[in-house]
Amino acid sequence: MRADVDPGKLDFNIIDGYITISPHTNQAHIMDLSQIGLFWVMAFFVAGIVFLFGGGHFLVEGSSKLARLLGIHPIIVGLTVVALGTSMPEFLVSLTAALKGQTDVALGNIIGSNVANVGLILGLSALCRPVSVHPKLLRFEVPLVMGVSCVFWALCLNGILGRIDGLLLVLGFVLYLTVVIRGAKADAINHARTTEKPRHFRSTIFRNMFFLFLGIIALKYGADWVVDAALEISRRFHVSELILGLTVVAIGTSLPELATSLVAAIKKEGDISIGNIIGSNLFNMMAVAGPTALIKPLAVRQGLTSNHLPLMVAITVLVWLFLRSGKQVSRIEGAVLLLSYVAITFWWAFSG
Repeated sequence: MRADVDPGKLDFNIIDGYITISPHTNQAHIMDLSQIGLFWVMAFFVAGIVFLFGGGHFLVEGSSKLARLLGIHPIIVGLTVVALGTSMPEFLVSLTAALKGQTDVALGNIIGSNVANVGLILGLSALCRPVSVHPKLLRFEVPLVMGVSCVFWALCLNGILGRIDGLLLVLGFVLYLTVVIRGAKADAINHARTTEKPRHFRSTIFRNMFFLFLGIIALKYGADWVVDAALEISRRFHVSELILGLTVVAIGTSLPELATSLVAAIKKEGDISIGNIIGSNLFNMMAVAGPTALIKPLAVRQGLTSNHLPLMVAITVLVWLFLRSGKQVSRIEGAVLLLSYVAITFWWAFSG
């Protein structure tokens, strides 16, 4: 949550299933849980949790099997399909906020999601099971996400993320996808030459694609229900809006990444877990901020460039140091990342 936004003057709304933040209004929510009993609100919350982890299971299961069938390394699937699918909430929230003139929300959502991805999500995944990193990620994607984070910070230093900046970010993302897709094609060609296709190959491909997209849909609705129900529960128990902002709003759009990465870690699919996190961060900066700035330039407050963005870069560098030291994020390092996320969140909330 942005530290320079007064939570007492904001409403946290769900519009078309996504979180938006706006000045207090009397406008009703699209999904109004205030008219039903607490039991049913809790039922929505529990159902959302079930959908989140069920969706994470289907997404990981479908994508990992699809990768093996096509001879594509699971890392590439995590960096592309899984990352794009789980980052859709960030894209829609930031674009909608920018079009409504809420540029603080648009940029704060991107920066906060990136910090949550590496601090909260990678930290929890490593606590669950140490997350190993493939040498390819260590050579290319991890340095790339650090470099893009620094470039993104530099582009914001002049106080506006303009259309030229947005175009540079979009072109960078297209170039990145081109490199990743070429690598995937090379893997697939080598796999086809050396491996005999299983029986019912085509139907198996479509079945796993169905599981993959079913997982993305379940994650979307699961995140919606959890966030909406949590907002209503918090209001009924008179929890302050500051706490709402620090918990529900800050984590809301990162729930798909959280569920997917935790399930991947539990199922020993570490390549998909860390690929999803790194791919989501790259997607947020280049394919969310880029098109958003192309459509409508984003004003950047001084607090973002002096406080929020440096901390985003710092926690990204911390992950790189952990990965370089042991080619994995251990449980202890996961705890450090999680504590860093908590510390950053409270610093942003109370630093003014």
